[in-house]
Amino acid sequence: MNLSRRTLLKLGSLGLLRALLPPLPAMDFYTDGEPAQPMMRRMPIAFARSLQFGAVIRSEPDLRAPKVGTLRRDDVLPIYAEWQTESGSPHNKLWYEVEGGYLHSSLAQPVRWQLNRPVTDAGEHGFWAEVTVPFVDARVAPSVKAALTRYRYYGGTVYRVIQVVKSQDTPADVQSQPLPFSGDTTWWYRIEDESFPGPYFVPASHLRPISHAEFAPLSPEVDPREKKIVVRLSEQRLYAYEKGREVFTCRIASGAYLKDTATGELKDYTTTRGVWYVYRKTPSQHMYGGAVGNEDAFDLPGIPWVSYFTYTGIAVHGTYWHNDYGMPRSHGCVNVRSEDAKWVWRWTLPPNDYKERYAMLPAKERRNPALGTTVVVE
Repeated sequence: MNLSRRTLLKLGSLGLLRALLPPLPAMDFYTDGEPAQPMMRRMPIAFARSLQFGAVIRSEPDLRAPKVGTLRRDDVLPIYAEWQTESGSPHNKLWYEVEGGYLHSSLAQPVRWQLNRPVTDAGEHGFWAEVTVPFVDARVAPSVKAALTRYRYYGGTVYRVIQVVKSQDTPADVQSQPLPFSGDTTWWYRIEDESFPGPYFVPASHLRPISHAEFAPLSPEVDPREKKIVVRLSEQRLYAYEKGREVFTCRIASGAYLKDTATGELKDYTTTRGVWYVYRKTPSQHMYGGAVGNEDAFDLPGIPWVSYFTYTGIAVHGTYWHNDYGMPRSHGCVNVRSEDAKWVWRWTLPPNDYKERYAMLPAKERRNPALGTTVVVE
């Protein structure tokens, strides 16, 4: 088995990661009646959050290898290395070496575990922030004793902080009810939800404030009419061009034919082909759809770095509910990794104002390549 170039780069940066990563968490995953045997402690390159109940850990990076453990949804394990092997789905042969064995990448979201120094004043307009732990549960008040809301915010998601408040807890409260992934709970952020307003509070140490510099456009010196995004559905890849020269590419998961579990009907959610233009952008979007109780319904807060290019709501955006790019599987949008979505978001027009949730072109300018970047879906 050969290490990929990506793996070598990650392994080469372990010295930098050592200062950012906390001690390894206690492992907690199911085995076939035997306790998990701890490995020699190593430095992880990231962490893997299990995306489903029953995700299998195998003895080797091979779908035919014996099962050595089973994860529950949102179990978290350190990732020690990435392996490209001949085993896996035709479009995804990436495996993660984790505690006790190997986990196929489609079963886990790679996440950070970074605690942050709180900002103690949200200011007049608030600020944007990114979750930098595997997940954090939103509560109805700034307290570890407060009731949970229905939302769990996952690593890589983005939110607007509208208020910073001190905790209502005593030291005894915090000691008796420790939060996952630890961190200081002196300060809490109140999160704005543009779709379902309500009191949503999370520990400030679990979110990284996003700087104004991260909103700065990429390649602003290039004539906007010389920029173009091309989404090739047959390749399941996105390309960015400046003056006809490729400057960026990434794998995608485009829209697919999906079966309605309630009716059994096959519905067409394929990404619409044609020439489009980015006309609306936002750092964070709460997306939802489907009938309540239907297995196909979705309710996804904090989707990061969203660039809309059709009037029916199709966009390029970050994804945290799957990690399986290279095949159609979405409800129409172009799913990419969050870091790829951020690059596209910064590179395309119109630019976002840090103070505003949306950048939007007026209706009469929505097909103007000088104001909204051209997107070709083919």
